[in-house]
Amino acid sequence: MVVRSPGRRERAKARQEAFRARAERLSARAQVERSRHASLDAIFDVVDRDAEVGGGIIAGALAYRFFFWSLPLALVLVAGLGVAADANSTSPEEAAHALGLAGLISSSVASAAKSSTRWYALLVGVPLLLFATRSLLRVLIGTHRLVWVDLRKRTPKPTPVATVRLLALVVAFFALTAGAGAARAASPGPGVLVSLILVAPYAGLWLLVSLRLPHADAGWRDLIPGALLFGAGIELVQLVTAYVLAPYSIEKAGTYGALGTAAALLLGLFFVARLMVASAVLNAALWERQGPRRGERSTE
Repeated sequence: MVVRSPGRRERAKARQEAFRARAERLSARAQVERSRHASLDAIFDVVDRDAEVGGGIIAGALAYRFFFWSLPLALVLVAGLGVAADANSTSPEEAAHALGLAGLISSSVASAAKSSTRWYALLVGVPLLLFATRSLLRVLIGTHRLVWVDLRKRTPKPTPVATVRLLALVVAFFALTAGAGAARAASPGPGVLVSLILVAPYAGLWLLVSLRLPHADAGWRDLIPGALLFGAGIELVQLVTAYVLAPYSIEKAGTYGALGTAAALLLGLFFVARLMVASAVLNAALWERQGPRRGERSTE
């Protein structure tokens, strides 16, 4: 009697069943450990809340808005670098490196800054940048309302003052990044140390932004965990962009052209947006764990 060996389909099905059984065992064990350790239970709460609100989808939409916000920003930078280069009698390339602009946009900004129409670009770019910042602020408010499930009628509005305030905080982010880039260019070792120290200022700036966004009835201390997460994460994104994404996109510029640069820029913006959503999710989940009543969601 000939024993027939199992076919490819049977072996694949057996492996799938074994993988499913192993996943179920790991899930059961994780639930048991979750009941024993409060820290692990908090991590599960954060992950569950992120999945519930669709954190990845929200971050994608936010990154899309950031991309369009970066267009008038680049226009203003182009004009500003050209004016600064004329005032200092330096080339736009030297002005770009002096301001710490490197990586994905420094080469394009430096070449475009040679244009004789940069004053027109500055006059057009500033109003467009304010309008795009107001639109970005509106999206940030909506994002935090979704994460915090804050359905109150009184929510922050994208007023002109709030728009200018957000733009000033973003400029402060760029100033810190420029300083870190200049430090890395001057001396790689101490420059990396300076970049790590900047985690605290990044966290402080994002805490100021978070206070102006919907956060239910949470106090400023309740927003510190998300601010620290954002500060550490944004620094990691900066280092990855400076040492990985930017050199790779520049190296492949001859192959992929502007599409490669745009893809790298969108990827970096998605990481930033994901950090913003994750910081809000972390704060909301931890705040709700402080008391049963805070976990009740309003349906009014």
